[in-house]
Amino acid sequence: MPTVDVTTYTDPACPWAFSAEPIRWRLRWRYGSQLNWSLRMAGLSESGASYEKMGFTPERAAASLRHFDALGQPLFTGDARPIGATWPACRAIVAVREHLGVDAAVSLLRRLHVLTLSEGQELSSDETIDTALTRAGFDVQEVRGWIAEDAVEQAFLTDLHDTRHPTAAALALDQKLADSGDDWKPRDGEDAGPGRRYTCPSYVVGAGDLSLEAPGFHTPLGIETLVANVAPGLDQRPWAEDPLEVLRWADEEAGTPGGFPLSTQEVAGVLNLEDRDEARAKLVAAGAKEHPVGNDAFWTLA
Repeated sequence: MPTVDVTTYTDPACPWAFSAEPIRWRLRWRYGSQLNWSLRMAGLSESGASYEKMGFTPERAAASLRHFDALGQPLFTGDARPIGATWPACRAIVAVREHLGVDAAVSLLRRLHVLTLSEGQELSSDETIDTALTRAGFDVQEVRGWIAEDAVEQAFLTDLHDTRHPTAAALALDQKLADSGDDWKPRDGEDAGPGRRYTCPSYVVGAGDLSLEAPGFHTPLGIETLVANVAPGLDQRPWAEDPLEVLRWADEEAGTPGGFPLSTQEVAGVLNLEDRDEARAKLVAAGAKEHPVGNDAFWTLA
């Protein structure tokens, strides 16, 4: 069976990356194990100083989320939310990825996105990271031990390097990239790169000798088009019709005790609906359990 490699550049603080989660669920439903996922952490801020330099206050951070309302993920609606470093959370994700694999790392990333972007908690705090680890079913002290390992730190530094060394194809779309930032410094003997980095989320989709890129945020159809172009012969599962089937499948995919909540927009994506309100009506009619958060909700089986 042919497979396609999908590498995603992301960060737990990025609302663009969180807003792209419906794309990942659509792809997982559509292609299943034919897609081989990889995860690279962008590490947007080591200390939070870069945000302060841009005048990104807690009030501005909260207000900025309003720009993402139309993209559908549940977002924090308070007047202010903490800003700060993303590196500690990125290190935790890399530690889980290196020890338990990509799916486990994606599960932790999801919890961190929800805690910070849906609930408004401080990403850089140990309490937030430990809460995310607990929600994902990991042993906090064990993961803390992994984070301290030199191999994990080297893997994290490699992620930072790769994020800040986009390919020529990505550099040709410079408007979809960002400055490398003051936080990241090349290691001794390391090429400093072009001074540009992948924004979140960016995708590299490849099969065999063919590799296509989509730096920055794109529509679901845009990413699905990349997959179709590198491997047109993949089997495509028909879109779901029953929202409860989608929720059951999400639980199985995540392998998480107690269920894995999906947002209204994520369910809409797997149902191939453009109207989020239509997806909500189907969820309510089917008897799904709603968990209001921020400006929308997540859903589980009743």
